[in-house]
Amino acid sequence: MTTDDPPHRKTVVAPTGWRMTMLRWRVKVARAVLLPELAADEAAQLRQRVVESSKANRGYALMCALSAGIATLGLLQGSAAVVIGAMLISPLMAPIAALGFGFASIDGQRIRDAARVVAIGAAIGILMGVMLTLISPIRNATPEIIARTEPTLLDLAIALLSGIAGGYATVLGKGETTIGVAIATALMPPLATVGYGIGVLQPMFALGALLLFLTNLAAIAFAFAVIARLSGAARPIRNVTWSLRYTAAGLLTLLLLATPLALTLFQVTREASMRIAARDAIVEVTGASRLGIAQLDVKWPLSGQPTVSAVVVTPRYATNAGAEIASRLARIHGVDPDVVVQQVLAADVSGQTKALVDAAMERTVAGIAADVPPLTRLRASIGLPTRGIWLNRTERTVIIEPVAAPGWTLAHYRAAEQAANADIEGWTVNLFPPVQDSLRVGSGDEAVPPDLAAWALQRWGMAQVAVAFRGEALDPALLAALDRAGIAAKMTSLDSEEGGDDTDGVGDAVIEVLAAPPPLPGAEDGEG
Repeated sequence: MTTDDPPHRKTVVAPTGWRMTMLRWRVKVARAVLLPELAADEAAQLRQRVVESSKANRGYALMCALSAGIATLGLLQGSAAVVIGAMLISPLMAPIAALGFGFASIDGQRIRDAARVVAIGAAIGILMGVMLTLISPIRNATPEIIARTEPTLLDLAIALLSGIAGGYATVLGKGETTIGVAIATALMPPLATVGYGIGVLQPMFALGALLLFLTNLAAIAFAFAVIARLSGAARPIRNVTWSLRYTAAGLLTLLLLATPLALTLFQVTREASMRIAARDAIVEVTGASRLGIAQLDVKWPLSGQPTVSAVVVTPRYATNAGAEIASRLARIHGVDPDVVVQQVLAADVSGQTKALVDAAMERTVAGIAADVPPLTRLRASIGLPTRGIWLNRTERTVIIEPVAAPGWTLAHYRAAEQAANADIEGWTVNLFPPVQDSLRVGSGDEAVPPDLAAWALQRWGMAQVAVAFRGEALDPALLAALDRAGIAAKMTSLDSEEGGDDTDGVGDAVIEVLAAPPPLPGAEDGEG
């Protein structure tokens, strides 16, 4: 495929046969969507202008770095206004327009050159995101970051509409700067999120945001290509000549963009099907109306189990609703989803309206349904009933308190925590074992290793403990384990205490977990 437009000749070969038919249909569609019909000279000038504006230079690199830096800080701060403001200086629209025009013209060299410029901008954006994340004292996963860790149908729609608007602006020569903000909004924040994921060592964040970026890039570039072809701005097909090198470059770029777009379309199609089935199952199981479903979020990643999170306003409480909904969805889709259903009881119309508003406000402020770990899989990996589960979405931590099971030791509980962490990605699981009044470290049947004792004390939230030991000094391994856990030790010798002979072997230590109860008022007088 060649890159230069053919020189203007006095002799013009008129299209015949199927080409004439295609030309007529293109003109009809262009007029229907209010696109101008560009003359050959105007189209050539437009293509040249797009190519000239899409070249990589120092100014392009600087503006990419500044835009990505502001976007990264806005994401860390959780400020949508700052993120949007960063897009005002983003220069990504020009190379993407050149990429779309290259696809429309079947121009391998233009596609290769534009893809290289886009790749340079993307690399600068990711590198800036990594650097600012590493030096920032605030690294919490804000809702702005979470929202850009995986593509959704709405993200794809935004990218398509932005690309269509950008194509119109480029062809008409009006409003490119303003519309470039919308295009940059679909691209630069995902790049900054990729950098954040690398900076905090969260590969799932980085890969999800990268997939979102590539999906949006493909949608925008293809939208540009459609507008360029319909308006006549693209090179006529009859003028295309083929070169093996440039053809291979164009096909490779097309494959790199089409693959993530196809994966995203597959994912959003599955999620849409699961959403429809979940809505029907919720209505049937809870007895609520469709309007009573205040929130319904469905996530079905390309690798992993689907999750369904819903808040339902219903006049009556349905027992075991989550398990019943999960069972129905499993029969339909052949996979067991993680289902979390919160039922809000409201009998009258005013109560239902208030519940719907409260649920919407809770979603807006905290984003409760945007970030839910697979709780069903967590319970299964632990293998014990749980007394309670708490989520810290800011630090992406799941705190689990299992029941006290006969025969289970601290080693069993720690192994269950390790199994849960290995089974879940993107979250840290902290399992709180049942509290014991004291721990023996050293020899004996009931003794525990120093690192296991420090783990248990840390889970119980102990900042300082009393340690009684036999011998001249406390075991250095226990001291080191407590120090790593940030636990201070107040030491006493068992040799000087009455009853100290009950310990087994030199080097044993007893850690007092539960302090003695304080005296009650009046206890010294024999009361209480």
